[in-house]
Amino acid sequence: MIEKINSPTKFTFPRLTYRVWRVWRRNLDVFTKTIYVNFFPSIFEPILYLFAFGFGLGGFVTNIEGVTSYVQFLAPALVAIAVMTGSFFECTYSSFVRMYYQKTFDAIIATPVSVEEVIGGEIIWGATRATINAAVVLAVVLTAMAGLGLPFSPFFLLMIPLSFVAV
Repeated sequence: MIEKINSPTKFTFPRLTYRVWRVWRRNLDVFTKTIYVNFFPSIFEPILYLFAFGFGLGGFVTNIEGVTSYVQFLAPALVAIAVMTGSFFECTYSSFVRMYYQKTFDAIIATPVSVEEVIGGEIIWGATRATINAAVVLAVVLTAMAGLGLPFSPFFLLMIPLSFVAV
């Protein structure tokens, strides 16, 4: 028989205030100071993938269902990868560096900002970073597809607002 353990604490949602946006703003300020370094991977990765996989490997793959080329099949996946990796690395590796090595979280928590507000700001920043990456990659992919004369759906533009909630 499994015994039920009564916990002295109940789960409650953390009380988040406007200070969450101060943490988000701090991350935005750091991002804008290092904007050139932050945009190089977002611009060159989809170009590399389009040429390597879309044209290199795509030459060996026949049209999918006789209608869609491999490049058109690959394009939405590139944007999805940008959303996933942008938020993943921002919310794991970058947050770990800010917490452990830079001690940024310790400095923020020394102010009236609580731990929950720091975490909330980091999560919202991760979603914002995923949206920025998705917009940049989508612009590169759509430009490449338009330059090659390949058709694309206008529903691609829905990926930008959806990338914020995908995190």
